[in-house]
Amino acid sequence: MLSYVTDMKMSMSYSKLLEKVMNCESYVRYAVVLNDEGKLVEQRIKNGIENFLPTAQMEISFKHAINAWKFRNSMIEFLGKSKYVLAVYENVRRITIPINNDYLLLVIVDNRGGQKDVVERVLAIISGDYTKQISPGPQN
Repeated sequence: MLSYVTDMKMSMSYSKLLEKVMNCESYVRYAVVLNDEGKLVEQRIKNGIENFLPTAQMEISFKHAINAWKFRNSMIEFLGKSKYVLAVYENVRRITIPINNDYLLLVIVDNRGGQKDVVERVLAIISGDYTKQISPGPQN
């Protein structure tokens, strides 16, 4: 079973974020907020969608995402601050985006649509920049 962070105040603030992310494109399958230990803070999954990964592998994937992000942060002096990371798999794409210094947002999208649209919309949602279009784009 996935372990959740029990800080209800933090969980409530990410609930609205995840609702916006899930609704920004039709091909967003799953979105999750992780803390800096890889613990699940909040998640949303599209109705009718099942995860490709079993629970145990999801937890391993979360830990790997956090550790990889910590490594990237160790390179800030040389490369600058990471904005997001895109992992492309045969079945899905995973976009990893920092929310702040202690939390990561993982957005899983299927391969029907372009990741650029999702990345731009999610970055606009996180930054609160509502001058950018964040409503769904063309639906496939």
